[in-house]
Amino acid sequence: MNPKLIKTLLIAGAIGFFIMWVLELQRTDMKNSYWLILLCITCLLSFQYYRIKRGETGVPTGEKPKDTGTTGTKKASPTKRKRK
Repeated sequence: MNPKLIKTLLIAGAIGFFIMWVLELQRTDMKNSYWLILLCITCLLSFQYYRIKRGETGVPTGEKPKDTGTTGTKKASPTKRKRK
């Protein structure tokens, strides 16, 4: 399966279970709706595990991403030439 599809399904599942849990919590009590929040947490943890397993760590907080612009574009400094 496509890795992006798996990540999308896990995140969508977590959001969906969370919304269902909120709606079910309004209808009943925590005792009868905790299984939905457990499914939400399971999807989130599976997403994290899959992301770490694939090696997608992202940019750590506090560090700037490296510039991917062109390098070596310094303006040449004028020099005096001796004419013969």
